Parts: sequence; C-alpha cells; structure tokens
Amino acid sequence: MRVVVAIFEQLVPISGGGTPRTTHIIRSLVRRGHEVYVAAGFANSEEEARRELGCAGVLRLPYVSRLDQRKMLKYLFVYPWNVLQMALYVARTKPDVVVSHNTVAGYAALLGKRLARRTVTVLDLTDLLFEYLDSYSKRWIRAVLSVGRWLERYAIRHSDHIVTISQAMRQILISDHKVAAEQVHIVHDGVDTEVFDVQDADALRREVSPSAKHVCILHGVIDPQDGPEVLAEAAPYVLERFPNTYFWCVGDGAAVPDLRAMVRQSGIEDRFVFTGWLSQGQVPRYINASDVGIVVLPDVLSARGRVTLKEFEYWACSKPAVLPRLPALQEIIPEGEASFFFRPGDARDLAEKICALLADDELRRTMGQRGLAMVLDRFEWRVLADELVSLCETFAQLPEHGQLSSGGRE
Repeated sequence: MRVVVAIFEQLVPISGGGTPRTTHIIRSLVRRGHEVYVAAGFANSEEEARRELGCAGVLRLPYVSRLDQRKMLKYLFVYPWNVLQMALYVARTKPDVVVSHNTVAGYAALLGKRLARRTVTVLDLTDLLFEYLDSYSKRWIRAVLSVGRWLERYAIRHSDHIVTISQAMRQILISDHKVAAEQVHIVHDGVDTEVFDVQDADALRREVSPSAKHVCILHGVIDPQDGPEVLAEAAPYVLERFPNTYFWCVGDGAAVPDLRAMVRQSGIEDRFVFTGWLSQGQVPRYINASDVGIVVLPDVLSARGRVTLKEFEYWACSKPAVLPRLPALQEIIPEGEASFFFRPGDARDLAEKICALLADDELRRTMGQRGLAMVLDRFEWRVLADELVSLCETFAQLPEHGQLSSGGRE
C-alpha cells in the first residue's frame, strides 16, 4: 500500500516528543514492503532524510524547535503553512493511508482527503495539544485556544481511525469527544532498547558530580505545562535526609530559566546540574550514571491519558522511576513493581518517594531489573510499531474504503 506519514516536528535527526514513535512506524512500513512518503521537518537534506528513513519520497516542512523560547508565537505562522503543504502533498500522492502524528497534522490529512477521497486517515494521537494552553499566561496564547480546540476536536471526530497510547486516553476520546469506541485502538508508547540499554557510566558520574552519593535525573523537554517546579520544591526535603544527592536536568525547554531561579533562591543551586539539550545517543549514559529517574506531569485532562517516553527509557537502563499518580501511567505498571507513584504537584510526596528509593540500594536494583524485564517483554518499539502498522493494513482493506489502490503495493 501507499502511505503518507506526517509529523510537524524535526524527524531527522530524532528530536524527542513523538519523533521516536513516528520513526519506528516509518521503518516498520518500509520493512513490510510498503511505499512510504514522509512529511516532516528535517535538519539534513531531503536526499539524506529519504535515504536514512528508506522511504520513497519526502516533503520538507518548516518546523519550530521544541526548545525555542518563542515557539508558541512561531507555531502560529508555521502550522498553517504546514497544514496547506501537507494537504496538497496528500492530494498529489493519493495514498491508501495517511498516518498523522497528533491533531494538527491530522487536520491537514483530512483536508488532503477531500482531494484524494479513497484515502484512509489514521490519527496517531499521543497528546491533546490544546489542553495545555491554559498554563501559559500570555493573552495572545490564550486567545488562540478556542480555535485550536475546535481544530483538535475536528481532527479527532472526523479521522477514520484513531490509534492512541492508553486506555485512559481512549476513554477521554469516547466520553469527551464522542468518538465511537470501535474507531479507537491502543498501541502503547515504548523504547528502543538498542539505544537505551544498560551501560557502564561511572566515569561520567565522576566527571559531572564527583561528590555525589546519589543522583536523580529528569530528562527531556522541560516545559511549563509539565509542572517541573515540583522537583525544585521537593529537592530541599530530599537534601535534608540525603545531603549528597544531585539532581540532573538533562535537556532544555521554556521552564528551565524559572527552574534555575527557583533552586538559586532556595540555596541549592550547587546540587542541580543543567546539561542543556543532548542528542538521543548521549542520554542513555546520563540515565545509567543516575540512581532514580523522575517524571513530572500535572493532574490535567491531557496528562491523565498521556504517558511519556521517559519512564520506558529509565527502565530500559534498569533504573527505577518515580511517576505522578495518573491513570495512563498507572495502566503501565503496578505500584512498587518498578516505580513509586506520587500525587501530582505534591512536592513533599515526591520527596518521600525519592527518599524511599535512595534509602535502599537493593530495592533500587530489584525495581530497575523488573523495569528492564518489562520493557523487553512489552514495550520494545519495533514490536509496537509493527502492531500499529498491522492495524493500518487492516484499515486499508476495510470494505467501506475499497481495496488498495493500483498505485500501492504489498
């Protein structure tokens, strides 16, 4: 079959967010012999991107860095252009299936379908993008909220099929967005265990924090909507019991300046390390050099259905994690198996869960081993991507959409 895969982020090289998931979907489609076209942002040339992904063609889209301090303003200019370009690309390629990562690209796919009517639209939904804008204080950002929510709802309600990441998110789509239950399928997020694995990183730990007894790590994009300030609020409580603990913030984002200011004001700046953005290949060494992985999310609608990649990456490196007690994350693993849960936004509870792990070396080792065994068994990207592609193959053959077009191939 002929497939267009779209994501409005920098796909090559992988830039975090939805790009690992989308990359593995593309590779699965190519492995299974399908004709794949990709609409995305690329930091290298189109030819290099096409060769790296193994696809038949690419459409280069402008993208906004997830680390850009002015990204919300820039999205207002970039996204409309990307929607138009992708819709025309779908019309030109006339694919059997369009797989769109998240709702803005999903809206573009629906516009393109108007010109390529036999196309099946598959919305790969890992987040509700416009549920977070209330966390931004600027009026102009809040002003676009109603338009964004309309667009998001349109994409959700009109896509032929939705693949999402948790039962909790599926229920949100059914109850809040009135999507028919049979249209919503679950394929979890996961991890590439060839990238994130157990490594000897003692030398890195001695280099970055030579006096550390314990290291806690938070990695990825550090943005205001995730509520990272709870870590800065929890750190003093941890340091009361374990004064030689260091907190590594591996990544970057709009919340980093405020986070730096908070730890400076608390007098614990020397216990925090901010590395800036690192490539995906560098991150596993930092995880392996740490003792406990941390995930922060607020108790808001989107986060209740969302999972992050962080916890899978911690477990793949055999590290226990402390996670917010939210429905989608609780689906993945029971309390105490490879993680402890804390009440979202509760700094004291977060500190208590961190301390429980720091106090027991054997517990950390055992929980880390359980996490590793779990991701190897259930959350390997290659297996999950194949599962999602199998669904797309089934969708393309459904009678209401006709048989595969003559342009596609199996």
